[in-house]
Amino acid sequence: MTPRLIPVTPANLSPTAHELEASWDALTAEELRRRGSLKWTVEPGVIGAWVAEMDLGTAPAVTAVLEHAVRDSAFGYTSPVLNQALREATARYQREVHDWRVEAEDVLALPDVLSALRAIIARHTPEGSAVIVPTPAYMPFLRIPGELDRELIAVPARRTRVSADAAAGWALDLDAIEAAMAAGAGLLVLCHPWNPVGRVLTHEELDAVAALSTRYGVSVFSDEIHGPLVLDPTLAHTPYASRPGTDPDLTFTATAASKGWNIPGLKCAQLVVSGEARRSWESSALSRNLSNQGAGIGAMATIAAYDEGREWIEAVRRYVRATAGEVEQVLSAAGVGVTRPEGTYLAWLDLSGTAAAASPARFLLERARVAVNDGVTFGRGFESFARLNLAAPRPLALETASRIAQALA
Repeated sequence: MTPRLIPVTPANLSPTAHELEASWDALTAEELRRRGSLKWTVEPGVIGAWVAEMDLGTAPAVTAVLEHAVRDSAFGYTSPVLNQALREATARYQREVHDWRVEAEDVLALPDVLSALRAIIARHTPEGSAVIVPTPAYMPFLRIPGELDRELIAVPARRTRVSADAAAGWALDLDAIEAAMAAGAGLLVLCHPWNPVGRVLTHEELDAVAALSTRYGVSVFSDEIHGPLVLDPTLAHTPYASRPGTDPDLTFTATAASKGWNIPGLKCAQLVVSGEARRSWESSALSRNLSNQGAGIGAMATIAAYDEGREWIEAVRRYVRATAGEVEQVLSAAGVGVTRPEGTYLAWLDLSGTAAAASPARFLLERARVAVNDGVTFGRGFESFARLNLAAPRPLALETASRIAQALA
């Protein structure tokens, strides 16, 4: 019997975009602090703009499923039937939204993306081989290789500029990645869309990575949890594994509804793996035992998000995109270099040449009462940068930008 999900009814699951935006605009810092998340409990009076979670709640369909689970006390271990429903929903979402043909049986339910990465480094790369991480990078990607006694090869991004008056962008340094692969590295960690710089990698970039992976026999771990959050309407997320030159035997794709639908605490990520990579995964108890270990309540929420939460996340993308534009205007006028995200809800701020350059997070916490992530935590060479979370009520995001601008002035 298929697990029962709450019926979809237009009355409670289909607010208009205008209604959603009004409800988001009405949220206050006091209400967000009352909810007690990590992001908002640094210390009193501080605006939380650091942890990569949204202040915008989740899709009504997800809320309805969770309320239904609470009424049913559905807190037990995850059943094979529910795991199968999750696999099918993931494959369906990837096919219908990202045009990636995924077999449901190639989807594994894991507690989180980082547990998959740990297992892959420990059991599915050559013993003692180095791990390549393009920087700036999501902080745990820089920490985990060393925790597993592996060398980290950090490859700083190349600065790019598409026109003389455009803000500087970021691109993979493919030459440096190739050199690291040629020297014997065992894994490339690809973050796509790229946290913290917000890049949506192009087909050309993905194909270049695939060609290098095949040439040197180096596996690629593609973290695509921000895939549902492409903000630029002219762009679309293309899963790395969907490109024709990608070798499935060397590819691990991690995804989740955690960022797009704001449910990271429900502990349910998906790993898509096939071919020899899947056989290798199953051959190790460390990784095999992670399979089907996502939380049951997280699986229910994920199915609802993928199947019934698509209109809601489209409203989120429009809202965050508009917020990003207004925040950029305020900060740029204050001398901050802003990399507006193509994907993710994270802005990458260049504070070099400002009063905050020496220690951005400390300066902004003390002078602006805003909590951001320090650039140095994303890799060497980014000491004058900071990451700013834009997935906030727009009035609060603009207050954040104004506080920063005033502190710098």
